[in-house]
Amino acid sequence: MTWLTKIVPDLASRRAQSSFTSAGELHRLVIGLASRDLGEERVESPRRRAGLLFRLEETRGAPVLLVQSSGALDANALGEGFGSVAERDLTPFLEGLEKGEEVRYRIAAAPSKRLGKSEKNADRLGDRAKPGVRAYTRPLFGEQAEQWWRERAERNGLDLLDVSGTGAVPALDRGRSGKRGVRIHVTRFDGYAVVRDPDALREAVRNGVGRGKSFGCGLLSLAPAGR
Repeated sequence: MTWLTKIVPDLASRRAQSSFTSAGELHRLVIGLASRDLGEERVESPRRRAGLLFRLEETRGAPVLLVQSSGALDANALGEGFGSVAERDLTPFLEGLEKGEEVRYRIAAAPSKRLGKSEKNADRLGDRAKPGVRAYTRPLFGEQAEQWWRERAERNGLDLLDVSGTGAVPALDRGRSGKRGVRIHVTRFDGYAVVRDPDALREAVRNGVGRGKSFGCGLLSLAPAGR
């Protein structure tokens, strides 16, 4: 099954305020909501085990957190006063996708290019070239980012009709100790597309697309075109 949970925080709640300060805090929040299914013992890759993907959407009012999971989340774990929660089972919609169907899509992604480990690339990347790293990753922007998404979409069963790319606030995580820093450049892509391979597309929705899935990237949302 594939569940989508929509969380709108009450920003008068201190816990909600704290949870929405960074992508890292949101990651820890959603892992906690899936802890009932993950069990008490420590598991490898809990995000992947629970099928967790999330995306933060800024609105004129409070931000909205969309969380996708392979099972229903434990909304009670949010605690009283955190905010409002709505759930939906996406399985019927995903199973009903057909080749040639037109859909709307949205994804917040981390377009990037992996570079070989060489002195030239290390010099170009500056302080992002860390000792001991086997390959370097360079973020992509503008037309290069759009081309990255076109290639990933085609690979995952979507033929894009149009693309609108919007630069988003970088996904950040300072870690619990403040010593482990993560910064991921994010671009949000919106538009219309035609389903070319329903099976590949279902897998892309369930598994996510690209890097940064633990930090709010990769959740591919689909809806009927409704033109």
